[in-house]
Amino acid sequence: MSEKMNPLQIVSVIVVIKSSKKYLLVQRHEADEVFPGKWQNVGGKVELGETIEEAIKREVKEEVGIRLKGRKVFLQSYSWKKDRKSPVRLGLIFLVNLSGKPGDHKIKLNKELADCRWLEVEKAKEFNRQNKLIGRGSPTGTFNQLLKAEIFT
Repeated sequence: MSEKMNPLQIVSVIVVIKSSKKYLLVQRHEADEVFPGKWQNVGGKVELGETIEEAIKREVKEEVGIRLKGRKVFLQSYSWKKDRKSPVRLGLIFLVNLSGKPGDHKIKLNKELADCRWLEVEKAKEFNRQNKLIGRGSPTGTFNQLLKAEIFT
């Protein structure tokens, strides 16, 4: 019996948030089913009928309590599947530069996240070496998202 392809595609936005020379990373809970305890950029799924811009603003507001204004810079896209039967997942990665210093931005984590930190690239590199970030070794992993953002800032 031949297996039918599932045309469904899940689209996610990943938002690299930078303030001064630091990036905001958030940590998933240890009990999470996917990437437990790993650090990542802010993001999530685009809801049906929602524009990419709306999804970016909503996800950042929901996850860390920041209201975004201004320009979002598209960095790159990627796609992946959990397994053969799962839908294709498309990730769209954007950079947002916040004005001021990291301490100027009051972070309010939602219950889905365990922690957050503002890190310079060198500290994020250390996290990557320690396998604390999602996608170590991947060209679209968290650390490489930050490196790509460095090109645009």
